[in-house]
Amino acid sequence: MENASLRTQNGKSSKAVAGFERHRRSATSTNRRFYAVGAVIVIAAIAIVYVAMQGSSVYYVTLSEFMNKQAALSEGGKEVRVAGKVVTGTIARDGASQAVTFTARDKDNPAETMKVVYTKMPPDTFKDDADVVVTGTYANGVFTANEMLAKCPSKYSSTGSTN
Repeated sequence: MENASLRTQNGKSSKAVAGFERHRRSATSTNRRFYAVGAVIVIAAIAIVYVAMQGSSVYYVTLSEFMNKQAALSEGGKEVRVAGKVVTGTIARDGASQAVTFTARDKDNPAETMKVVYTKMPPDTFKDDADVVVTGTYANGVFTANEMLAKCPSKYSSTGSTN
């Protein structure tokens, strides 16, 4: 009968369970914990994006810029990305290893040249007078590339309209 006196019309207890209010968390405590977990997730996401972007944020320098600053740019075997043009008639291919050796020149200053060795299979667009961007290291007067992008200017240039 005692239990019946504690129940109201909707069947719930009219009195609080003894000690329950003391253990219940306040709304501000729950909000603080929610914001702290959210902040940790946001900081972790920003850190992941930052670390992922470090490798892809390498810009390239022209061949003239590289030759002027080569001591600073290539110190300690640090990789650098250099843009230039393939000098016509300098491409030499090693049939056994598929390595390619060529001379690159600066687009604006043809007197600035650099010997490049690329040990992988070159792209299909790699030809004489092609624009190239090579990524690698520079030592003893030779740029050893481990990545090469080539663009044949005649293939991508627009033709004038005759309208």
